[in-house]
Parts: sequence; C-alpha cells; structure tokens
Amino acid sequence: MVKKIIKKIIPHIKIFRLAKVLRINSTILFSFLSINISKLFRGKVDNKSIVLGGSTGKAFIGNTKYLYYYLKKNTDYKLVYFVRSRDLQQKLQKLGIKTIHAYSLKAIKTLRKCRFIFVTHGLTDIIPIRFSKKTTFIDTWHGILMKKYINIYDTFEYSKWAKILRLKIKNDDVCDYFITPSASKKNIDILTKNLLLPREKILATGYPRNDLFFSKNNKLIKVIRKKFKISDNMKRIILYAPTFRDNDLVARFPLSKEELLELNKLLISTNSLFLLKAHKSVKINELRSFSNIKNVNKDSDIQELLFISDILITDYSSVYTDYLLLNRPIIFFTYDYDFYEKKNRGLLYNLKEMAPGPLVYTGKELINLIKNISVINQEYELIRKKTNDVFNKYQDGSSTERLLKFLKIIN
Repeated sequence: MVKKIIKKIIPHIKIFRLAKVLRINSTILFSFLSINISKLFRGKVDNKSIVLGGSTGKAFIGNTKYLYYYLKKNTDYKLVYFVRSRDLQQKLQKLGIKTIHAYSLKAIKTLRKCRFIFVTHGLTDIIPIRFSKKTTFIDTWHGILMKKYINIYDTFEYSKWAKILRLKIKNDDVCDYFITPSASKKNIDILTKNLLLPREKILATGYPRNDLFFSKNNKLIKVIRKKFKISDNMKRIILYAPTFRDNDLVARFPLSKEELLELNKLLISTNSLFLLKAHKSVKINELRSFSNIKNVNKDSDIQELLFISDILITDYSSVYTDYLLLNRPIIFFTYDYDFYEKKNRGLLYNLKEMAPGPLVYTGKELINLIKNISVINQEYELIRKKTNDVFNKYQDGSSTERLLKFLKIIN
C-alpha cells in the first residue's frame, strides 16, 4: 500500500521548489528522499544483476561503456545502464541497451536489488540509496588524478544538512573498490588524500577502456575512421584534447588566424587532419573556415579518437597517460602554464620535469614541432616508456578481465 502511494506522489514532487522553500540544498533533499524510500525495498539481491552508469548519467563513454560491451558479450548477467538524459536514453535504447532513468521508483528498486554497481564519477552517475550489504560498488573513475581535486569538504556530502539528516553519501560510505591503472606510491597517496579512500579499497587493475588499444581486429581502425567521416586519403591524424579549465567554458583554439592558416597549409601538404576534441563541459568554437582542422563532437568517445590518432596534443589532462600505451608522440601545448598553476586547480605532478613529450607555449612552436615530429618521436621514446611504467602497471589489454576475475564475475 505504502509503495503504491509513493509511486503516485513521486512524479508530482517538485524537488527544487520544495528545497527552496525549506532552504535546503536540492541535492541533499533528493538524497534524503531516495535513501529513505529505498529502505522500503528489502527483497533479495539478484546475484545476476549489474547496474552501470557514467559521466554523471549524461553520456555512454569511459570504463563503464567498455565494461558493458564485455559483460554483454561474455556473461549472462542482466545489465542496465543508468541515465539522467532522456535524449541519451532514447539513443541507447535504439542500440538495444537497456536503460533506467535515474529519477524513478524503478531506479531505486533496481539499485536496491542489484549485485554489482559500476560507475565512473561516483554516486552522481546514479542516485544515492541505502544499498544492500550484498551489493558491491565499484568506482572505475575517469583518469589519473593530475590536477588538484576540489576541496572535498566543500561538497554536499560533507555539508551541515548531510550530517543533520545522517546521509551516508561520502566516498568511503558507498565505494567498495576504486580502480586505477597506476600502482605507484605517489598515485595511491594522491588518491587516499584527495578522495579520502583507504588504500585497501584501491585496485591497480588498469582501465577497461584502454583494452581497446590492444585490439587485434585489423579492420577496427577503418571502422572508427569511417564513423568520424575521415577520408582514406588522410595519412595522419593529429588529436588536440585540451583539459577542462574552470575559468574558460568555451573551447577555443589558442592560435592566431595567421597561425591557423599556416597550420592548415602544413596539414594539406602532408595529408593530415587536425581534430579538436573539447571537454564535455565546454562549448566549442567552430573552425569551419579551415579545410583540415575540424571540431569533433564533444560527446565522442575519446578512446576511439586516441586509438586512430598518430599524434596527441594535450596540456594538463591525464589523457596522455592512456595514450602512452600506444607509444606514439605527445606534445604538451601549455600556453597558459603559469596561469593554470596559480589561478586554476594547479598540478599534482610536475609536468615540466616528467612530461613524455615537449612543452610548448606558442602557436609557432607548436607548428614547428608538428613539422619535426619524427625527431621528437625518437627523442622522447625512452621517456615515454619510463612514464608509461609509472602510470600503467599493466600493459597487456586485459584490464577488464583482471577486474572481473577479482570480483569473481568471470572465472
């Protein structure tokens, strides 16, 4: 009876409006409701049920995407992907992927009864509930922590209302295991300090998404190139993947018009294509006036783009630690290094000391490096290998299997 009443009431609750009246953070209020409603579902856990979510419920990318496809192909587990976007839900359903929208009673019931939960950004990928003690929560995360993390004590998990309402929504409350590709002492220390997780919960299994780089399917690169409408005539693909900047919500190409014209001319002469892949949280300025410089949809799978690219250009992003597995040249376009260090989040690793590629600060330097990339490739080959060993304990393409065997999902 109670469940039927709640089911009728939930669609009509205006969380944000109610939170405003009560002067409570809307996230806190929703967490309070979802956690307490979940206590009504005390049925048995379905040992063959797995919930996955990623990118705060707004994209099907990253480790959970690759875990989903592996599990679908190699196990008989019942899989469901959590979403917060109706557009994403429709898109995934067309692909035959079972989904559940986060804001529903069915979502709470599913989470309460599932055996495993895999996410990439913590609880924000799904919703907070009172999980069963038999449910294992695995945060596969989304990259090596390179930049100073936000002050965790400023987040809603540690707010006054969270304490008053006794909400168990902190990292250590819900996370059973946290995945990383690096077993280095510094990486583990950074994770324990910034995410407040005990060492015993951190597993250096490698990222499932990076198994793609070891694919033995010779046709896969052609398939991905076709997906991104890249002509067979393009002999070289250069990927520019800048990090998210707290002060810059528009992805801009920090080259003058003259430099862009020079770069485009170089690209044409070498049958090269330059792709700009912005962070999903920023808008993109169009580059339509340049034939060989293109924007990539910001929701595109970065792993696929890395796999087909011949050169990576980045800055302070951890994307280069994935790319190291491919042993291809990397350029760090750090045009705002001092500003980023002081005004943005700052860096946890000294990039100037350990970068497996040259740091450049101007468009002219960047273009010259692209012209001489073969020399740069040879010069940094040994450094790339050493850095790869630091950030990727395993370099075998078996990260997915290693994780699932540890969890006893597969034998």
